[in-house]
Amino acid sequence: MALKIIQGNIFTSHCQTIVNTVNCSGIMGAGIALECRFRWPQMFQAYVGLCQKKQMKIGLLWLYRASDRWILNFPTKNHWKDPSKEEYLHLGLQKFMGTYEQKGIESVAFPLLGAQNGGLDQDISRQIMESYLRECIIPVEIYRYDPNAPDDLFLGVKDALAGRTAAEIREAVGLHTDQAEKVLDALQNPAICQLNRVATVSGIGLKTVEKLFSFARNPALKVPDAVQQPLTF
Repeated sequence: MALKIIQGNIFTSHCQTIVNTVNCSGIMGAGIALECRFRWPQMFQAYVGLCQKKQMKIGLLWLYRASDRWILNFPTKNHWKDPSKEEYLHLGLQKFMGTYEQKGIESVAFPLLGAQNGGLDQDISRQIMESYLRECIIPVEIYRYDPNAPDDLFLGVKDALAGRTAAEIREAVGLHTDQAEKVLDALQNPAICQLNRVATVSGIGLKTVEKLFSFARNPALKVPDAVQQPLTF
């Protein structure tokens, strides 16, 4: 099966399963992990519980079946402050190759493992991944993250809030007035095309971005929340 390398945003993939890179210490504080925390908060709470029980380990994978997507959590670090290691990629990919058919994974999108916040060289990460994933019998995508590539939520949120005043946005999203005004400016900024990028605006914190993701999960916007229990392997 063909393996594709894509410059873009992994959340626009049509694959059944996306891979989320995590640590084993219960923190999803940056990069794709932070966005997954905002998109699937129930998954995040389950992940914290697994880490507290010492059940999240290098070389083990954790598959969370949400109503809209499957998320395969792939540890690339022990502590969140640690760098990723090449050997961790090998161990996780070996586990993936030995189990993906059994677990019903039919197509999968990976980020470059350990390369965004883990410190690994992108080309080294890609080479390690390709050495395993090119043997898959399912469609596989590997994403090089592009901060300028639109995501699947931003336009929905932008359209839903279009034409509203800062006071109306404050009421709809649950923000303070000053934050609502900043969000209004961010949504009108042509340089911002991803919901997570709203956090790059001066004065907008993660709590505000978390509330925007919560707003995006409103059923009226057709973005379902995670409802399935986690599956570890």
